[in-house]
Amino acid sequence: MENKFIFKEFVGIFVFIILLFGMWFSATTILQTSSPLFVVSSGSMIPELEIGDIIIVSGRDKFDELKNKDIIVFNLPTDYKRVIVHRVQEIKTESEQIQIKTKGDNNPYVDGWTVIESNYIGKVITKVPYVGNITIWVSPPVNYYIIFVILLIMLTNEVKQKK
Repeated sequence: MENKFIFKEFVGIFVFIILLFGMWFSATTILQTSSPLFVVSSGSMIPELEIGDIIIVSGRDKFDELKNKDIIVFNLPTDYKRVIVHRVQEIKTESEQIQIKTKGDNNPYVDGWTVIESNYIGKVITKVPYVGNITIWVSPPVNYYIIFVILLIMLTNEVKQKK
């Protein structure tokens, strides 16, 4: 009887994980970007975006459709490992290539780089205030251990309640 209950719990957890992956796949498909969620990790966009805000990003807004004042997410042209969230300040075309100058709202100067289409990830469409602080405070691998312990405690409590 107890083994049957444990099996049901594992199936429930497995289904939950599958649902999460399904939701992620749906979000990437609907928003047309491989990265629909980001956590704001710097103060460069204060007061519009605070550290710890989760931003939802859409790739549906094509690079050539962006306008001044849009907030965009892009890979830093000089370091593709860094992702930047800044506001469009100037759009120009040189040699048939669109180039965008950006600036953080809280920064005194326009950024020294130019964003081109290959750097562009998407346009910010909304934010969820402060929820992302959890990922800032608890970074890998600690967050994985915490999730594992929480799941283990939940499973243990369920087994104890069935006895």
